[in-house]
Amino acid sequence: MDQTETTESEQVTDNNTTESKEVENDTETDSTSSYDDNNSVEDQESDVEESEKETEEQAATDLIEDSDIIEGYWINYSGVDDARSHMSRTDFIPYDASQDYTLTSAAYVSYFYGDSFIKTNNYGHEGPYLIESVPEADQVIVSFGEPEADVVELRNEAVDNATADAEESTTPDEYLGQGKPDIENLQGQIMFGQDFLSGDDVFPGQRIDERGRFVDDEEYTVTEALEYNSSRDYVITAPAMISYYRGSRFIETVEISTAPAYLPAVDNANYINISFNDEYVLDLNMIEVE
Repeated sequence: MDQTETTESEQVTDNNTTESKEVENDTETDSTSSYDDNNSVEDQESDVEESEKETEEQAATDLIEDSDIIEGYWINYSGVDDARSHMSRTDFIPYDASQDYTLTSAAYVSYFYGDSFIKTNNYGHEGPYLIESVPEADQVIVSFGEPEADVVELRNEAVDNATADAEESTTPDEYLGQGKPDIENLQGQIMFGQDFLSGDDVFPGQRIDERGRFVDDEEYTVTEALEYNSSRDYVITAPAMISYYRGSRFIETVEISTAPAYLPAVDNANYINISFNDEYVLDLNMIEVE
C-alpha cells in the first residue's frame, strides 16, 4: 500500500472518530438538558406547592385577635349589649356563611345583618366547635367569660375534630331577627315606584328625625304616610329612616343602614313615613311580603 492510501485512510478514521465524539457530546448535552428541564419543572411544582401551603397558612387566622375587645359586656339572648363584669366581647367581625368557622372554646356567638340582631348561640364548655352557618348574617360578635379570655379563638377554617351542630340557641322566638332577605326568591307586592318618589307625594329637602320632627335637610326626601300592618313583613331595598305612627301619634324612627332589609315590626303602628337620601332614589322600593 502506498503512502497516499495510508494518509487517506488515516484521515477517514480521524473524521469518523471526530464525528463519534461529536455525537457523544450531543447525547451528553441532550441528556443534561433533559435532566435540567426535569429538575426545573420539579422545582417549579415544589415552589407552587410551598406557595399554596403558605397562602393557606396565612389565610387561616384567629379573627378575635384582629378585633377590638370590649370588656365588661356581652351580647345577650335578645341582642342587647349587656353589662357583665366577668364577660368580654369582640366588636363586629365580618362573616361569610359560605365559609367554615371554628370556635376553639366555650363562648357565645351572636349573628347580625348589618347592625340588626338575628340570634345568639351558646357553645358549651370545651371545644372546638364548628359554628352554625347562618346565611342571613354578614357579621358576628363573640362574647366570652374570663376563663376563656386567653384561649378562645374564632378561626376562619374547619379545624380537625371540631364538633358540628353543638350550638344552643339562647334567643326566644320573639327576639329572633330575620337578617338579610332572599331578594331573588322574594314574593310580594311592590308598594310604590319611581313615579311615586318623583311626584307630589314626597317632600324634598326634609326628613323626620328621631323625635318625629320634620327637619330641613337638602340631601333628603320624605314620603307621605304609607299604610303599615305590624303583622306583615316588609322589605326595603335601600338605606332609609322609617318613622312609625299610630294615626298622627309618633312612635319612633328606625334607621336602616344596611339594605335590602326587613323593616322592624313595631306593634300598634299603622302608618310609616320613609326618609331617604336622594342618592338612593333610583334604588329605593318597599315590598310587602306575601
